[in-house]
Amino acid sequence: MARAETVKTVERAGMAGMVGSGVRHPAVWAPRSRAWMAAVVAVVAGLLMFGFVQQMRVEALLAETQRVREGQALAYLVERNTVQTMALQSRLRVLQARLAGVHSGHYHFGHLSQALNLAGLTAVAGPGVTVTLADNPHPSFPGEPSQMQLVHDVYVLHIVGLLMANGATAIAISGQRFMATTAVFCSGPTIRVNGVTEGSPFVIAAVGSRAAMLRALQQDPEVQGWSYLIQIHYQASANVSVPAFGGPTAFRYAVPDPQAS
Repeated sequence: MARAETVKTVERAGMAGMVGSGVRHPAVWAPRSRAWMAAVVAVVAGLLMFGFVQQMRVEALLAETQRVREGQALAYLVERNTVQTMALQSRLRVLQARLAGVHSGHYHFGHLSQALNLAGLTAVAGPGVTVTLADNPHPSFPGEPSQMQLVHDVYVLHIVGLLMANGATAIAISGQRFMATTAVFCSGPTIRVNGVTEGSPFVIAAVGSRAAMLRALQQDPEVQGWSYLIQIHYQASANVSVPAFGGPTAFRYAVPDPQAS
């Protein structure tokens, strides 16, 4: 009986040990688990904070770099404009000095008049020739197309060039002064000169050497050939009047050559 009690006592002690062991396990490991999780959270939070701070620093660096670049670009533009302004001021001083010389009377009226004449801005008169071109009211041969009976722009331009090459100093086409910007082109049965529509007959007036211009007209094969299709008459005159150009004189593309000034 004593032995049996001893065995029971040992069994109770074993069970108590097992129970005690099961009760003590959470008490031993739970605090460590919470500490480990807190450490992990702290590390992750620290990494996130570090990444955020680095991102802010990078963004600030990029913004500063952009400001530096903008400042450099602005400084370049200011320097370039300063150089251009200095060059323009130097040019202005030169032109002002030339203008002061002109106002002082250091120019020649004859040169100015000649320049205005060459530009076609003054009316002129003198010996020269007149060429009249008119549509042919009747065909020159049976079955001739009606277009061949009309005066075309190529006829007018060819005669103008022929007169200029043989001493003409001023030319007008049906009262329109021919100059560097004059445009001549067909517009149906009419021809536009300096933007003005002119109809048949077309009168080309040229001031210059009468003998040279008449000889060129008489010997030109184009003029002689066209005389069979349209009406062409030319004659010399002791006094031919050529009006001044009345249109705009502003050039759209041409500018003064700085090397020639």
